[in-house]
Amino acid sequence: MSKRIHFALLSMMFTLLACAQNDDDILFRPTTAPPTDTLMYVSFDKRSVGNYGNAEVETDFKNIKWVTTDGRGAIVDDPQRGKVLQVFYPKGSVGPQQGGIQFVRTLTGSKEYYLDYYLKFDANFDFNLGGKLPGLTSGGEKYTGGVNPTEGDGWSARYMWTNTMPDIYLYYVDMAETYGEPIYFNVKFERNRWYRLTQHIKLNDADKTNAIITAWVDGVKVAEKTNFRLRVGNKGLIDSFYFSTFHGGATPDWAPRNDSYLYIDNVMVTSIPIKF
Repeated sequence: MSKRIHFALLSMMFTLLACAQNDDDILFRPTTAPPTDTLMYVSFDKRSVGNYGNAEVETDFKNIKWVTTDGRGAIVDDPQRGKVLQVFYPKGSVGPQQGGIQFVRTLTGSKEYYLDYYLKFDANFDFNLGGKLPGLTSGGEKYTGGVNPTEGDGWSARYMWTNTMPDIYLYYVDMAETYGEPIYFNVKFERNRWYRLTQHIKLNDADKTNAIITAWVDGVKVAEKTNFRLRVGNKGLIDSFYFSTFHGGATPDWAPRNDSYLYIDNVMVTSIPIKF
């Protein structure tokens, strides 16, 4: 083999290794220091394996408005990411009173934030018809469950998993639906696989239709909504991280048909653009 060919092969190998490292960094990187101006960053690496209840949420996330865990949160060891938060959805559970966990973490009001976290559905997770996942909001939990923000003083942008495609489940001032308007992803969640889920929200200026909501999965843009109003005037600042996850909908046909688990890791809210 000539030196030139040998060098070319070595260069190709290093390039492939670098790409693999970048992919691993997006999905399986260990805990790293967040940006210096990060508003919220929660890693579970220093937690002991076991129950993760209301007190633990209040200690780690701080500035908690209210929290409901009901014994359905736990810290477990994950072979790829170390200590992570496990959320339990009992068979037959519908809504936040029966499955999953919920809390509102207040944020300093702003016109623009990024939310970034990792999630994995367990190997036997029953997606069934769908359920909610954490997202940013204005007004905490106020504009959910069919309560539309007709006054333009708040909104919500949680995620949903569904039996088809995931989406951003959006409540905003000009929405036409009774319940949340979906902004569908162009990917579908699979079981037993870590994902990095990133959300960027930039509010519209007063009396303009220039709001932006973007979502990325594993660093790839999967959904976006532009040129619309989230709010009216200068109201409705981004002021809450709404950790809201359960099966539903509200009727029994949304319930998981077997015990199911979701895993969450490295939850961050920042004003600095996320780099992948």
